[in-house]
Amino acid sequence: MSKWCEQLETEFAAWLGVRGAVAAGFGRAALWLALEAAEVGGGEVLVPELICAQVTEAVRRAGARPAFYRVRRDLTVDAGEFEAALTPRTRAAIVVHYWGRVLPETSALAEICRRRGVFCLEDCALALGAVAGGCRAGSFGAAAVFSFTKSDWCYGGGLVASDSEAYLARVRALATDFSRSDARLACCYGLLRRLDFAANRPRWCGLATQAGLRLQRICFPGARDFYDAGRMDAALPEFAAPRALKLLRGLADSTVRRHAIVTRLYESLGARGGAFLWPESSAENTAAFVPLLVPEGSSALDWVNAADESGVTLRLTWPAYQKHEAGQRTEARKWWAERVVLLEVHPQLSASEVERIAKTLRRLAMRE
Repeated sequence: MSKWCEQLETEFAAWLGVRGAVAAGFGRAALWLALEAAEVGGGEVLVPELICAQVTEAVRRAGARPAFYRVRRDLTVDAGEFEAALTPRTRAAIVVHYWGRVLPETSALAEICRRRGVFCLEDCALALGAVAGGCRAGSFGAAAVFSFTKSDWCYGGGLVASDSEAYLARVRALATDFSRSDARLACCYGLLRRLDFAANRPRWCGLATQAGLRLQRICFPGARDFYDAGRMDAALPEFAAPRALKLLRGLADSTVRRHAIVTRLYESLGARGGAFLWPESSAENTAAFVPLLVPEGSSALDWVNAADESGVTLRLTWPAYQKHEAGQRTEARKWWAERVVLLEVHPQLSASEVERIAKTLRRLAMRE
């Protein structure tokens, strides 16, 4: 392992307050390693019905079958329903923190898992830096997985963290035996994500989007989305670790800037503030993502296309472009696909860019 990867693991574990961490090439690679080390093969892994396909793919790769528990529209979970979904075949349960905040029921769900002897794995890919009650996302369960590409740009990068030294030893052994470094993949992925992230700034929206599409055709010909290029067996290249470290070290400052931006947007919308799915972000939310509620009579795709004409990037949630599986309820997924868009908040937005985004959102909200 390179000195940079070792430094990343050491600093991340200290930041989270756990005994150790193991780096991986992508968040999905970290998830697969975490499940393999939890020895879920031959059993079931309980996952929320509102989940991206990469998670169920990792479950199957680890030799288990995904079973689903219900998630409400407001992204909360009924603890009683969660416990009822546990069976003698359940080897692990995945608790997901959605869009920059800790799932409110995390402590209760983690306690249920401890009582029932089920491995509780937190999926913190979308909640790097989120806290609840003074505790960081990733510090509630038996282990947690993170991604360094969801709230910023990096050359891939995922991580498994835990307080169990024995468990971490299994993760590291698996990573040593099965993970492969692919510098070209990491480089291409990182460049594309950098352009994708730059497109969240109105001043770069059009240029970054077009450059990204052209580069994607060169790097991943025929691919629908460069995000699909990540591998389950990818190791973190040495050159990628310094960028992940920079993200981690600057996370507190980036979060403060994001909160200030979201506050200005919220105030700017005034009476139209109902477009925000959640109230003005609290200090515990990372503010990296702002879910926006599309009114009845319009659609998420309408908002994405209309905002693009104004040079503002809004994004569909993954239920809008990934198929649901048998066993998943579709009501909440359908609602999120049709009625919610995401604003990804770039921490370097200028005052004029924030006003341009606010003006676009006011116009969209007033059309209804």
